[in-house]
Amino acid sequence: MYEERLTDVYEYLYEDLQFILKSSIRFRIMVSLLRSPKTFDEIKGEVKVSLPALYSNIRLLLEEESITRRGDSYSLTSEATLKTLSALKLMNSVRVINGFDEIWLNHDISGIPEYLIEDIDWLINSELIRSAPEDIYRPHNTYRKLIEDSEEVYGVSPISHRDLVDIYEGLLERGVHVELVLTDGVIREMVLNASFGLLRTAIKNRNLKVLRFQGSLKIAFTVTDKFLSLGLFDSRGFYDQNRDIMSTDSRAIEWGFRLYEHYRERSEKLGIRNLTGIMLSM
Repeated sequence: MYEERLTDVYEYLYEDLQFILKSSIRFRIMVSLLRSPKTFDEIKGEVKVSLPALYSNIRLLLEEESITRRGDSYSLTSEATLKTLSALKLMNSVRVINGFDEIWLNHDISGIPEYLIEDIDWLINSELIRSAPEDIYRPHNTYRKLIEDSEEVYGVSPISHRDLVDIYEGLLERGVHVELVLTDGVIREMVLNASFGLLRTAIKNRNLKVLRFQGSLKIAFTVTDKFLSLGLFDSRGFYDQNRDIMSTDSRAIEWGFRLYEHYRERSEKLGIRNLTGIMLSM
């Protein structure tokens, strides 16, 4: 029964997507109308094809009842709107997967929950920042430049680096709101290397929250009001410092906040006493 349902769904999707995607002109017309109803001249201004091609495809869309005409304006039907949105999501997901295949295929993505994998298309306006022979620190330098302008910073990390401690100390000194989900090892490194007085003051002033994640963290990322930076572990279990997915796009940032919320809900908030205890146990 389940297999029969899958077959029915496949055939239904195949027929719909085949009609939508068989013609790039037809698909571009539907995407144009997705934003708002338009006149023929407005569609022509966006789609930019020959008049015969535009007339022919609009006629087909009318015959298939994918669009309607009222006066001089064309608009998508409700069903066509849903189909176009679904097709766009599929196409953007494929573009994100193919565009970053070197990181998805050879890295551990188990740190990203399934419901966010399903929304991977939200990262469509992102860039894979790679180290290069002439600039081996490009991911780190790009990260540092972006975070300097942030006013709210949320991070999840199972790795520690002295330079990151310096970056976050600078953020706290200028009053930036910082929330960090860290493993025990990283918390110990932070307490060891950071100014404990600064940490204590920042926690007291409520512009620093430290949360402990107990268990294996297989992802490292930062999301702020300005950007998202996402790093993964390779297939051998080592964190890849040479590649970061970064984006300043609002949709990618929203995706990052959803990912952060996933880890915040599974973490324990620490206070001054907890950090003092960690410091004394070192």
